Amino acid sequence: MFRSRSVLALGALCLSASVAFAQSATPAVSTVVAFNFSNNVGNLVLGGDGALYGVVNPVTSVTGGLVYRAAADGSDTKTIYQLSPADDGFAPGAGLTLGSDGLLYGTTKFGRTSDLLSSGTIFRVSTSGTGFTVLHRFQPYTTTATDPTLKNEQGVFPEAELTEGSDGYLYGVTSSGGPNGTGTVFKVSKEGTGFQVLHAFAVDTDTTTSGLVVTVDGATPLGQLVQGADGKIYGTTSAGGTNGRGVIFRVGSDGTGFEVLKHFSAVTADATTALLENADGATPLAGLTDGNDGFFYGVTSIGGATGHGVIFSIATDGTYTVLHAFDGTTGQRPLAEMVLGSDGRLYGTTGTGGVTSAGAASALGTLFVIDRAGTNFTRLYSFTTDVGALPSTKLVQQSASVFYGTVASGSSCGYGAIFRYSGTGDTVTGSKNCGNTNNDNNGGGAGGPALVLMLGTLLALRRRTR
Repeated sequence: MFRSRSVLALGALCLSASVAFAQSATPAVSTVVAFNFSNNVGNLVLGGDGALYGVVNPVTSVTGGLVYRAAADGSDTKTIYQLSPADDGFAPGAGLTLGSDGLLYGTTKFGRTSDLLSSGTIFRVSTSGTGFTVLHRFQPYTTTATDPTLKNEQGVFPEAELTEGSDGYLYGVTSSGGPNGTGTVFKVSKEGTGFQVLHAFAVDTDTTTSGLVVTVDGATPLGQLVQGADGKIYGTTSAGGTNGRGVIFRVGSDGTGFEVLKHFSAVTADATTALLENADGATPLAGLTDGNDGFFYGVTSIGGATGHGVIFSIATDGTYTVLHAFDGTTGQRPLAEMVLGSDGRLYGTTGTGGVTSAGAASALGTLFVIDRAGTNFTRLYSFTTDVGALPSTKLVQQSASVFYGTVASGSSCGYGAIFRYSGTGDTVTGSKNCGNTNNDNNGGGAGGPALVLMLGTLLALRRRTR
């Protein structure tokens, strides 16, 4: 799974106060914050104050994760809340959601360390880090000696960002659990009341040794949900369906009228490349984007004519169209939702693919744009080693020409980074010094004391606000 990374040892998030701006004639990508011993989890959100908010899993098994705030120019980055494994849950499951009330909402994959077989939590915290509240604790899961599937009534492991509906409720999915162990769709109020399972995905009926999960309605949802103009909740599953390659579904906000709009087709391995190919794409790891035009747009991580994944549109009546098949140089293996830009075009990233400055094939990922009609696809940027690799989160648009996102690996400190794309070529120096105050790593910001958000003793001494 590519939307989160495992955590292993002591972690830090570092910054420098030095920021510089420059102008160039061509689009430019610069590093805002290089993560050090911390792995960003899920999508960023842009706060009303213009700052970026997110969560990281420090590289240690004894910390619950950090909620952070980063200035959009990289001039200031700080932890606003440290989750306590003993009280709050641990291992954030996805990025944050900014509610209409100005508060941040998120999830953890696991509950309190004292709760055996814990299945995750939903939490709320202010942008200042105060008022942290666990809104919901998912029921413990059960397994048996003959069936190792994780099962309960509510779901296990919420691993996608929450979505606020027009009714003010939060909607989300769990990647596992439910009565059949294949995941659930749920809703809960922003106060933590009224938790309801809207749909529990069906039992796996595959009797082969393929390893695929085959269900009548999908399994293992990993992407964020979206509410359509019709008030219904739309989403994808990465597995299940009649071919085991995922589905696109919708369900009423009250849990009625669940319907599969699309079963992704079976794939075959190319005799030369061994890539898994089909006509329509397969295994969507990301959710859908509402085009505000009667269509939803999405990506599949594999499949398509060349096996590298596709961009697609789907109407509310289920009419499905492939808009673009990635070919490697244009990118491959998209992992995150696209964003509808202010210009009406769709912007997104691919986890791998692209080209080097010399025109050779690259595997570091791309940033792209495409019209909603499927025309004018453009690879805007191929990622480089200094910026980082494996872009796997949804882009955030700050202005007409500026977008932010994250890479999951590489960059100056080796643990990924927040990056900034500018279509007009302006850049920021940001923070790339990995917590070193006296030397500039790989061109990172120098000057001014670096604030290192260390775990262990430093954060243990930090006063926590509830």
